[in-house]
Amino acid sequence: MEFNYQLKLSKRRKTVAIKVRTSGICVYAPHNICKTWLSNWVHSKQKWILEKQKSLHEQPPNTLWASNKILVYGHEYDLVNDASKSEIDHDNRRVYLTADWQENSAAAIMEVKQLFTENLNEYLLSTLPKYKNLMQSDYTSLKVRFYKRRWGSLSSTGVIAFNCALLGAPKWVINYVIVHELAHFHVMAHNRAFWDIVSRFDQNHVKAKQYLKAYGQTLSEW
Repeated sequence: MEFNYQLKLSKRRKTVAIKVRTSGICVYAPHNICKTWLSNWVHSKQKWILEKQKSLHEQPPNTLWASNKILVYGHEYDLVNDASKSEIDHDNRRVYLTADWQENSAAAIMEVKQLFTENLNEYLLSTLPKYKNLMQSDYTSLKVRFYKRRWGSLSSTGVIAFNCALLGAPKWVINYVIVHELAHFHVMAHNRAFWDIVSRFDQNHVKAKQYLKAYGQTLSEW
């Protein structure tokens, strides 16, 4: 059986791995790996891949889009298609889109990402300074965009960045990510000193980490 898969090579990766999603198969490997060996290895995983694909198709969708719902601040909001303009109505818990999700999912997702970016940026502008002062941390600029595999980061140049998909999480989870990234101003590594800082300023950090682990895919895989 021939597998169509996306190959992602990395100079940092030391091992090979396969990720099976509803959107397709992705293979991760070191950049200098033998392609013949890799092809044989992927095909040796045929049974596992087929079983994984079957289980994914049997599971209910891991996003709320199928039922015209989406998470905002941890609550289910109704998705309203063909609206006159894109906006999030927090009072009535509705997300208005000019595109129709069923007919043009790509356009609808772009609208949601833009709305989530704008709304999360607004929340961060009002919340970040409080934690910055409390933790005696600092950053040079704020960036909000969509990331597939990170919730936030703090660069060596002081740019603090957040995943716009975080808007789907409860505010106490967003606040944990804020504390997490500002803690990196003091300690870049995820060592004991780092987690001591996080726990000092966020008593819900363990619960927040568990939330992101449990619902992270639902939040970010639109």
